[in-house]
Amino acid sequence: MRMFVIPAIVFSYLTLPANATEHQIFHTARIDGHRTISLNLLSNDVARDRDFDIDVVITILEKNANGKILYIDWSRHLASIKCGAPAIVKVGGTNYNIDYRDSAGVDWKRDLWAAICKTPMS
Repeated sequence: MRMFVIPAIVFSYLTLPANATEHQIFHTARIDGHRTISLNLLSNDVARDRDFDIDVVITILEKNANGKILYIDWSRHLASIKCGAPAIVKVGGTNYNIDYRDSAGVDWKRDLWAAICKTPMS
């Protein structure tokens, strides 16, 4: 059985660059006018902390102007989201109050909250 599991894990890591753009992008920042940094939702689940609704895993991807991947952050960044009032995104043990009236694209935490709390889920 182990003979099949190890190659499957290796294959999934090797194909991540091709699949990295398939995750839901919730925030994109432009750098120097020709590079973009995108924050992507890798997964979400019911929050472990009862004060929050959803726990998410975020990945970071950098691309050049032609869409070529320059950098993939292989670490996984955890965040917790509370959709109801007061809207909160918790990252690294710090709670950030979210003003959902802010414009999209200004603050990544607001965009994360909107992607989770304002997007219909199936």
